Amino acid sequence: MPTATATPTPSWSGTLTYQVLATHPHDTSAFTQGLLWFDGLVYESTGLRGQSVLRIVDLPTGRVLQETAADPQHFGEGLALVDDQLIWLTWRAGTAGVYHQNTLEQTGSFTYSGEGWGLCHDGTRLVMSDGSNTLTFRHPETFETLGSVAVVDTDGSPVNRLNELECIGDDVWANVWLTDRIVIIDPDTGAVIAEADMAGIISPHPADADSNNVLNGIAYRPDTGTFLITGKRWPNIFEVRFE
Repeated sequence: MPTATATPTPSWSGTLTYQVLATHPHDTSAFTQGLLWFDGLVYESTGLRGQSVLRIVDLPTGRVLQETAADPQHFGEGLALVDDQLIWLTWRAGTAGVYHQNTLEQTGSFTYSGEGWGLCHDGTRLVMSDGSNTLTFRHPETFETLGSVAVVDTDGSPVNRLNELECIGDDVWANVWLTDRIVIIDPDTGAVIAEADMAGIISPHPADADSNNVLNGIAYRPDTGTFLITGKRWPNIFEVRFE
């Protein structure tokens, strides 16, 4: 957790509205896959083979303070912080790299089967998505599978293409790939308890020029109770408050 005093996490339900409080610069070459906030800094992982990087970013300026590249054969995916270690998924390589939070030096790795999409840490376990409607829970020190849950909408239908994740309080927030929708999930039941439609947050929408440039990136700031929202190759990170 950040060193600043945390703002109490509210309870979420229904359809959320948002207010943009600030707009920060974002590298338009960053194919954003994972986004998190820690101790005043943004940590971001990006994708595409030969272009995937893990970086530390200064939010107000968008300046990259530190960066390390993935194996050129790997397609980087979601990112989570456990104590002082960053865990960075790959899409189809079946490996997750472990990196020191301060130096970005790789200190280890885990292996897994299936695809890697999003990842977050709820304080006890890792929560991982694979592009389906399944969230898989993993041990943060061994990556051992601890269980899973199927995510379903309010009408009982599966919510597929769960992508970048953010663990906030007892809930899991997820981007739904190829949409401007964010869903808030009860990880105990898999039920979607709230959602936010982010359509209109950016205009023109980067996906209008390239269909890959979709909403993807949620980072919670517990010091202010605000959220950082961005997308793949977006020119901005939006700081918003949800209600």
